[in-house]
Amino acid sequence: MNQVSIDWLTVVIAAALNMFISMVWYSKWLFGPTWLKLNGFKNEKPSAQTMIYAVIVSLVIAYFLAFFEGYLGVTTVSDGMFIGFCLWLGFVATTQIGSVLWEKGSFHLFLIHTGGKLLSILVMSGVIGA
Repeated sequence: MNQVSIDWLTVVIAAALNMFISMVWYSKWLFGPTWLKLNGFKNEKPSAQTMIYAVIVSLVIAYFLAFFEGYLGVTTVSDGMFIGFCLWLGFVATTQIGSVLWEKGSFHLFLIHTGGKLLSILVMSGVIGA
């Protein structure tokens, strides 16, 4: 396997963008109230531990996007976004639909989750591909 060069600053920026997009996506201005209602949650704030885990998850996603894009030789925003879309469709959407199919979960909740992940992954992979 070829050695892949990872730009760590870009990984950190992409992870921060993922966190920002998620915070806006699940805010009271967008899908937060619907998400809370569909999950039966009260208006709770995430704990510090939850936020630490979210940062780690964001860094892992950004790292692997950078790894795959580096391995594939992606050098443009559009190519990066295409790779991100393919990864989202092949792994994220197909994995998350299981909650609807097998657990009889809410399709609306599935759309909120996967829509947010699609936007985040497109932005992250575009930034990394640039």
